[in-house]
Amino acid sequence: MDQPAPITRPAHKPPGKRRIPQQERGIKTIEIILAAAGTEIEQGGLAKLTTKRIAAAAGLSVGGLYEYFPNKEAVLHALASRWLEQFKDAIAAIHPNLTGCKDLFRYLTMVYEVVKPLYQQVPGVSGLISLLSSVPELKALEEEIDLQLNGLLADAIHCLVPNVSTEQCKVVARTITILDHYLLVESILRDPDKAALYEDHRRVCQYALVTNMLLMNERERAAMLVKNKADLPSPGLS
Repeated sequence: MDQPAPITRPAHKPPGKRRIPQQERGIKTIEIILAAAGTEIEQGGLAKLTTKRIAAAAGLSVGGLYEYFPNKEAVLHALASRWLEQFKDAIAAIHPNLTGCKDLFRYLTMVYEVVKPLYQQVPGVSGLISLLSSVPELKALEEEIDLQLNGLLADAIHCLVPNVSTEQCKVVARTITILDHYLLVESILRDPDKAALYEDHRRVCQYALVTNMLLMNERERAAMLVKNKADLPSPGLS
């Protein structure tokens, strides 16, 4: 798929909206524009995406679109930003402290279930994924959100296996992020005919990760019990 030319502004200064709407009507217009852009990406790909096509799909004039976004790149940045933020919000909402979940396998299944719709139901996802790897500003944004997302996952995992080190929880969080992403891309966007097979692969990998973490948790708990017992003062002679 052809990609738009990379945005050349510095990574810390992404292309922004011309104005930030404060009224409900303006916020709704932004949503309509972003939805239209996603649909256009879904139907025609990134190569054919223009501000004219986005404006027409949104029911606006090009001038009306420019009141909110200065160019196509700004629309794409906002669309990708919103998609990434949805991941963080979805994961934050199912933290064990909020849901009361006590089981690591169940929690990781919940993670998969809340991110899956973001691949299934958001128009233009394949184009957004391509953008994240090809546009420097968006790649930097993805890395920032990814860091926050992994932090949320690692903290949740640590709540469920408290005796496992924080570093090991971070490793598992990163592994889950990569595993879920690539299996969802394959099963939904690239090879949906094999979705059931990919689901089996995910389940096997998840069982392996959970089993290893539970064993580590019990091993560390037992080691701490032995250490605590050894640290107790010896009883005096009667």
